[in-house]
Amino acid sequence: MKNVSIYTCHHKPSAFLDSSIVKPIHVGKAAALSDICCEGDDSGDNISYKNPFYCELTAHYWVWKNAPKVDYVGFMHYRRHFNFSDDQSKLEDVWGMVNCPIIDDSYQQEHGLTDDGILKCIDGVDLIVPKKWSVTAAGSKNNYHHYKTSEHLHIRDYQSAIDVLLRLYPEYYGAVKEFNAAVDGYYTNMYVMTSVLFNEYSEWLFSILDELEEEIAFDNYSAQEKRVVGHISERLFNIFIIYKLKQQPLVIKELQRTFISQESFNGKITPFYTEKNIPIAICSDDNYAMSLGALVNSISRNSNPNNNYDIVILDNGVSQRNKQRLKDLVVKKNNLNIRFFSVSAFKEIKNVYIRPPFTAATYARLFIPRLFREYEKVLFIDTDTVVESDLAILVETKLGNNLVAAVKDIVMEGFVKFGTVAQSDCGIQTAKNYVQKTLAMPDTDKYFQGGIIVFNIDKMNAENTFSKLMNELKGKQYWFLDQDIMNKVFYDRVYYLPLEWNVYHGNGHTEVFYPNLKFSTYMQFLKARQNPKMIHFAGENKPWNTDKVDYYDNFIKNIQGTPWEKEVMERLMTHGMSNASSTAMSLPPLLFQTKIKRRLMPYVNKAAPTGSKRRNLLARCYYKVRRIVLG
Repeated sequence: MKNVSIYTCHHKPSAFLDSSIVKPIHVGKAAALSDICCEGDDSGDNISYKNPFYCELTAHYWVWKNAPKVDYVGFMHYRRHFNFSDDQSKLEDVWGMVNCPIIDDSYQQEHGLTDDGILKCIDGVDLIVPKKWSVTAAGSKNNYHHYKTSEHLHIRDYQSAIDVLLRLYPEYYGAVKEFNAAVDGYYTNMYVMTSVLFNEYSEWLFSILDELEEEIAFDNYSAQEKRVVGHISERLFNIFIIYKLKQQPLVIKELQRTFISQESFNGKITPFYTEKNIPIAICSDDNYAMSLGALVNSISRNSNPNNNYDIVILDNGVSQRNKQRLKDLVVKKNNLNIRFFSVSAFKEIKNVYIRPPFTAATYARLFIPRLFREYEKVLFIDTDTVVESDLAILVETKLGNNLVAAVKDIVMEGFVKFGTVAQSDCGIQTAKNYVQKTLAMPDTDKYFQGGIIVFNIDKMNAENTFSKLMNELKGKQYWFLDQDIMNKVFYDRVYYLPLEWNVYHGNGHTEVFYPNLKFSTYMQFLKARQNPKMIHFAGENKPWNTDKVDYYDNFIKNIQGTPWEKEVMERLMTHGMSNASSTAMSLPPLLFQTKIKRRLMPYVNKAAPTGSKRRNLLARCYYKVRRIVLG
């Protein structure tokens, strides 16, 4: 049996094929700083940094120089594949593509994208290429004219490549002339060929491209125009094949190409360390980068040198600059590693319900069971926190039959007691009715807070918990969004952690809200604040905006020595060190109705105190009117 390796080139999170022959590779990994759940082209002898100009050729180079030797080598794209099946008469579009909606099992079976299908197709063949595509479909006269008239391409670059080719290999003159005058060719840099042919082609191709770099220069090129080397290589491939066919007989098979119209993701994060791996997931955007820096610093300071900390940032737009800063925080720590994974891969959250100050990225927690399915357990922690203890202690918690470990939400206990009105699409409800009816939680005291959660991935895999989370996500509006979804799905399957693991800084309400809770809860709250293991800066008053918040010093000591220290000091000066009501980093402008509400609240509190029947009746009326006015 022949050994075959066909590489699919990926530059962002996408769907992978199941065949063991097909190997996904992250192109341009050197400049990405993000993990897309497959091997990168940035190890060993590589040109990964050239990807914006060389396109998939950076993967080609890496395979040539580093990959294990096999009998056949090939390349496809993350959305373009060969149709390896016996049926080569499928309907094609004007670009010669067989359009398919999505990568799933039926797609792979139909198009022979399986081990058996590929091996059967390649048997006895020297070279597999796409069916020739005619440039006349794009209104071009021949291949040379097609390059000349194509958007984002400049004929002088291609002519320079031809000049270099003929200077190095003058015997190719006839092949160059034949291809340029032809009306069709093998496009998209897709092929499967014998390793002997692949090595010869690679040596030939990159010798030309090395010389070409001395001949061309960008003239204020756009990002698309800078992909010039990738486009030129498509033409050079054809010239190479024309020449080889004149020198020796090659058994060539032309196959149809498929194109996947709907992008999806089916990859998975795998443990970074082989032993004593402590997985930690954190979701953040660039607005909270400084808070994230303090959190990472606190995790590092409290880490156990006998454990390895595998930190994955669920990235909602963290800048390259801040990503590098975060990685630099742990660069000297052999037992800490930071990776980034873009939440844009979760297509299911594209049109979900959100309300300020939340963003769609808050739903990223729901995807942890699927993304981390290779793990036994994973700890999630909110960005606006710092820790004062080793997080490995939580990951090592025995969860038994429970799906998660989390801390009881004492704020929800207060909402239930005071009759706070829930905001959802289930009509006007008090918090108690909402939790019991909408969330199907008879015991409202079992509602947990999502700031820190240990996910029992093994148990969730066994019970297909992820599908239950997705069923609740679709088309519904919850008060506390994904936190409510998790409470509904995980109800009665929660191991409750001590309050010390999620201590609220109070947001300025420690003397107003918390003393009115059940006395035993208030006592637990006070006890937890004596020795907090995690501090949660929930609410609008953040320690990077004002020093007048509880546990300000815990944040400051963890921001000191980081690249954000100066920025935090400048923010505090700008916002005013004594302004305890400073807003968070990126709060939206106050709505008109909010301004009115704030003016009226002192009078409302006096006439209808929190928790009174009069207050509950007033709240119900308010939300009914609000819905009529705002829709």
